[in-house]
Amino acid sequence: MSFRVNATRIKNNQVSVLARVTVNGKRANISLQQKVILSEWNSNKGRAKGNKQESRLLN
Repeated sequence: MSFRVNATRIKNNQVSVLARVTVNGKRANISLQQKVILSEWNSNKGRAKGNKQESRLLN
């Protein structure tokens, strides 16, 4: 399982957070119904940056 953002659908500098699950080579993206500011997302780690309460709740 990995966490990603849908960077193609930016609205007010926020993007949706998705969980990607892969089983036997088949992928499924599941929306977590959470949004994060694009500049506060760490793509390499798959989590929000920082120590703000919003970041802590999301991680």
